[in-house]
Amino acid sequence: MIIMKLPYAAAVMFVAAAVGCSSNDHVENIALNKSAYASSSYDYNLTAQLVTDGVVLADEPAWLRVQNAEGELPRREKEWTIDAGPYSSNRLEGASNFLEYEWSGQMFSAGCVRVRGYVVYQEPVNGWSISCLAGVSGKDLKQVGFVGGSDLPGTKRYSEVITDPNKLTEKITRPARSLDLEIPLKDAINFNHFKIDFKMDGALFWVIYAVDFTNGQSFGKSSDTGPYDSKESRGFNVLPSEVYSSAWMSADDKPQWISIDLGSKSKFREIRLHWIHKAEKGCVEISDDARSWKKIVDLPQTDSLTYSFKASGNARFVRLSMEGADESGHFTLSEFEVLGPKDVAKTDHEWKLQRASSVKGNGELISSSEYDASSWLPAVVPGTVLYSYMAAGSVPDPGIADNNLQISESFFNSDFWYRWTPRSVTELTKAAKLKQGERLLLSFDGINWKAEVYVNGTHVGDIAGAFKRSSFDVTDLIQDEGNVIAVHIIKPAHYAAVKEKNAESPDFNGGQLGADNPTFHATVGWDWMPTVRGRDMGIWNDVRIEKVQAVTLSDPLVQSKVVDDLASMTVSVNIADVACKSFRLSDKSSAPKDQNISGTLKGTIGDIEFSKKVQLKAGESGTVIFTPEECPQLKNQKIGLWWPNGYGEPTLHKASFSFVPDGECEVMTSIEWQAGIREFTYKDVMSDLKMYINGHRFYPKGGNWGFSEYNLRYGAKEYDTAVRMHKEMNLNMIRNWVGQTGDEEFYDACDKYGIVVWQDFWLANPADGPDPDDNEMFLDNAWDYVSLIRNHPSIGLYCGRNEGYPPAALNKGLIETVRNLHSDIEYIPSSADDGVSGHGPYRAVEPSFYFDNPTTKFHSERGMPAIMEYESLSQMLTSDHLWPTNDVWGQHDFTRTGAQGDTAFVGMVRRRFGDQTLESAETFAKYSQWINYDGYRAMYEANNVGRKGLLIWMSHSAWPSLAWQTYDYWFRPTAACAAVKKACEPIHIQMNPASGKIEVINAGPVDLENLTASVSVITPEGEKVYSKTALVSPKEDTTTPVIDLADVPDGLCIVNLRLTSSDGKIISENRYFRNFHSGKDTGNYQALVGTKWLDETLLRF
Repeated sequence: MIIMKLPYAAAVMFVAAAVGCSSNDHVENIALNKSAYASSSYDYNLTAQLVTDGVVLADEPAWLRVQNAEGELPRREKEWTIDAGPYSSNRLEGASNFLEYEWSGQMFSAGCVRVRGYVVYQEPVNGWSISCLAGVSGKDLKQVGFVGGSDLPGTKRYSEVITDPNKLTEKITRPARSLDLEIPLKDAINFNHFKIDFKMDGALFWVIYAVDFTNGQSFGKSSDTGPYDSKESRGFNVLPSEVYSSAWMSADDKPQWISIDLGSKSKFREIRLHWIHKAEKGCVEISDDARSWKKIVDLPQTDSLTYSFKASGNARFVRLSMEGADESGHFTLSEFEVLGPKDVAKTDHEWKLQRASSVKGNGELISSSEYDASSWLPAVVPGTVLYSYMAAGSVPDPGIADNNLQISESFFNSDFWYRWTPRSVTELTKAAKLKQGERLLLSFDGINWKAEVYVNGTHVGDIAGAFKRSSFDVTDLIQDEGNVIAVHIIKPAHYAAVKEKNAESPDFNGGQLGADNPTFHATVGWDWMPTVRGRDMGIWNDVRIEKVQAVTLSDPLVQSKVVDDLASMTVSVNIADVACKSFRLSDKSSAPKDQNISGTLKGTIGDIEFSKKVQLKAGESGTVIFTPEECPQLKNQKIGLWWPNGYGEPTLHKASFSFVPDGECEVMTSIEWQAGIREFTYKDVMSDLKMYINGHRFYPKGGNWGFSEYNLRYGAKEYDTAVRMHKEMNLNMIRNWVGQTGDEEFYDACDKYGIVVWQDFWLANPADGPDPDDNEMFLDNAWDYVSLIRNHPSIGLYCGRNEGYPPAALNKGLIETVRNLHSDIEYIPSSADDGVSGHGPYRAVEPSFYFDNPTTKFHSERGMPAIMEYESLSQMLTSDHLWPTNDVWGQHDFTRTGAQGDTAFVGMVRRRFGDQTLESAETFAKYSQWINYDGYRAMYEANNVGRKGLLIWMSHSAWPSLAWQTYDYWFRPTAACAAVKKACEPIHIQMNPASGKIEVINAGPVDLENLTASVSVITPEGEKVYSKTALVSPKEDTTTPVIDLADVPDGLCIVNLRLTSSDGKIISENRYFRNFHSGKDTGNYQALVGTKWLDETLLRF
């Protein structure tokens, strides 16, 4: 690959150093690194953010323009053929058309281009051709490649269904040919303009989904298991986001504005603008609320592209309004400076962050005390790179309205540097306090994607993969004071393209980022989460300097056998002798000649104690195991067991290991954790998976977590809240989808609340991204991650891949990892095959659908959208986007098409309650709650019939979304919460619309006797028109039909169900709105609108 980036450095200067300050030392650019917003942007890179980043660009910024015969393609379509994805595509109409690419800021050389797609045609066909032209301008293109023939191109493809625009109801078919053509290129050197001409008589349209370039003469054969190219067959990246150009560029030449949020009301007296394509005229306005604006000055008339002018104001928001673009057809502004009084009370932060392009020097220099990082941004650690910019006020909150589009993709498509200057580590570092054998470690619990680590001028090691713990011995490097740690965060190698949702489409899931797994693959964009700028790279988990002893203990494990509530426990822990590594080179003479260490390893679980003698050679590590056979106190013990929610208490016991060296009384080292005593067993794993807990059938009722929080901001408090809400909904399982939740606090909360974890590894559906490029890194992360989480009793199942099978080498490695590290927990290769099922559906459907189409296995994904309450809706959307639904709703996952297909949801709201439900966002949110309730209840109640197990898609919202959730991003419940809580009661009464019967479900661990089930049907006027009762004694793990509703009268009604014990106590209650006609619900409840009955019912969820 040859990619030439045009002379950029020479055209750039840093505002803070060069032009950011007035000649008056008492003023500075108070807009530096402040959030900016614009009325439009040309692409995802040249956004408002870049006018306050402190960098001035003098030349034309990097951009991509794509055209066909109909004109220039819009922003969200122009990258669809070069995004390395197999689904996005450009459609070219007619027998002759073209795709023409023009890059600014990039030049390429290539030896071959690969064109993939298909052509739909009608006979006769008299030959075809595809010509490639390249050059440095649109007027100087020459042919560099050609392929064609007198026959048909490509291979036969299934017929394409098309609609005749003159007969909208008629569908006809035409033949189609698949295209996968490699076209050798001659003299395609240093081009920034490339045109592909498509010609074929009889062609109706061409669909092109991939145009790839390689420097070789051909592409290799892909080894990937899905539709993505593997590393052997990929082309090089030609996306404009590969080049960072510090400028905002408008989408077109219409009047535009760009505003800056100064963070608080601030005084200023001068504006300085750095244009590339300036406005003919305009003005500066100010506001305190970003709604009401006051003009303070017109732009001066000048031929200069960089100029200053007086503009006195005192406000939080400053806006530049402009009109009159030049011949480029766009406004392009590199920097927008607001000069005001200098802040003399700036805080020096321990952690700082800077984009790699703005950093001079290598890691050794950056980690020295002499290095000047005063211009770096304060960093939040743990946290992502993007979150540091959010916390500093440099970018707006991406979760609100369309703010995500104001943040530059190319800016965050970069390596970054962190610099840490710990205040003091004196308590750890003074030589007098380091005993023999002790050492200091610099430990990282998680970074993304890769990292190089430097301490006080020395490179100490590297980290690879987002889920790998790493520790570095820094005993010889750490000083009492003045320490500097520098961390070079390396961005994912396959950053992939932005997905932009709109009112119509959620775009396509996943992307090429999967090649870099293990990473946070979902951040490339899914139909429930946006493309996260920066892809959550950074030091996302804890970092510390810690003192460790000569012997270390880690990763304990308790494995139990439970018979008649008596537990026999096998307990193990990893132990390592690291004493020999901690002697400074200058102190070798003082190191003991015999470096073997022996002593007693003691363990406790609650009141149970056990121990054994151990001996370690220098540098030796291994696992010490205590079995019931050698430790009778671990055999057949009456001890509190850990039970999933609904089966008993999730009892946790304080557990510990400690090591006491021979000849000493004091403990050298110890660890503590919370141990849960439980036994999972399994049957029919590869045909019809059934799980058991402590000898009882475990009926999984849970939800998928696609992600914790889109910017990885959750801590222990947030995890506790989210998991507690699952417990309160009577759920007992969470699926950690594609392993995207990596904080141990998540597992702590699941342990605490009795929530079983289905733990995926980091492989999405093969259709959603390529297989990982680096199997060794993947399996190394997997080994370390299982070692970390295996002590949590909540871990109940491991899964290799979402909706598909891992590549053979990875599957073998994952099987071995689980077998060696966590052998009592089952591993399945796929989330939707063999003994389990999946694949939705995901749209809103009639509640009866779930009963008419029951799952025949433990089903890992089934869901429907859930609309948040109005309070959250108005928090997520600004007033100008609140109603009617629009592209900003689409950006928050409310789209007419795609898996969520919200046209179906809106149609259901209208059928239930009429057109008045769509009068405003408030009424829509209100009446949507019943759709939430009825649908989510039905999903679980239908699964109650066969009790196979169900995980809804999804129970948790990772960002402000209008797709799948039970509570919203701010932990406010939707009516789906109440629905799930009702349907998942351990003892539950329900109505089955498929059978027409009332059923009693006993999902608890004990048999029940002499219960009374009753049903009453009430009209809107309050008249009871139907009632029945029946006795029932449901056994454990049963669903019992008790009452037949075949003779229920027609009409609109509410159906009340009640289940009581023999002493009259209510065990379960349930109620349904129904409009019966011949025993079936019509779904029309419009007569209830405006009644007290309906409003009170809706408000009591």
